[in-house]
Amino acid sequence: MNRNRFSFVRRSVLPATLAVSGLAALALPGCIIVAGDRYSDYDAEYSGRRAPMLGVELSGVSSATATQAGVDASRTCIITHVVSNSAAERAGLQKYDIITHVDGKDWATISAVREGVRSKREGETLVIGFVRAGKTYEATATIGAK
Repeated sequence: MNRNRFSFVRRSVLPATLAVSGLAALALPGCIIVAGDRYSDYDAEYSGRRAPMLGVELSGVSSATATQAGVDASRTCIITHVVSNSAAERAGLQKYDIITHVDGKDWATISAVREGVRSKREGETLVIGFVRAGKTYEATATIGAK
């Protein structure tokens, strides 16, 4: 099978299959919106705990954008959407902010941010470093729950 064709099938058919089966309400690449109200639906490690939510959708940073912002594209991610009235919005995060670190760790790939959020409980804080318009900032988000 052609690799490009497989990639298309994986991106388009799998999310549709999950949505039809009821396993996911929304399946977008790089999305940090957790499907289901509790982790016990999907993950025994977090059994009975409400799923933490930051309220952002993330994507990888292009090399051109990374060069202009002065960051390493392989160690960062960019916010493509901020959910209204979410922990991210209350912390002041905005669309197109480039996340550079999470809780003191000097990398912030999509999976690193996801793990940072998953490691928190509702009401705990997450420190997020980001670049906006060439300047570095830090925000503290109080994690909500879905």
